Amino acid sequence: MEYYTLMTIGYEFINHPMQFSIWFSSENKCWETLMGNNNLYEQINATEGYCQVSDITSYLVKPKLRPW
Repeated sequence: MEYYTLMTIGYEFINHPMQFSIWFSSENKCWETLMGNNNLYEQINATEGYCQVSDITSYLVKPKLRPW
C-alpha cells in the first residue's frame, strides 16, 4: 500500500524563517522531488527538507470479487 506523504521545505527569506508543504501520493515521489536531478531543495536554497508519511492510503489494492 502507498500512503499520502507531506513534503515540508524550510528556507530563509530576508532573514525570516519560512516553510511550505506539498502533498504527494507516495513517499517515493516525495523524495524524488526533494532530492532528484532537478531538485527543489537546491533551487530555493533551502535549509531543511523532509517527507512525512501519513496514515491515509493513497492507493489501495482491492480484492477481486469471486463468482462463488
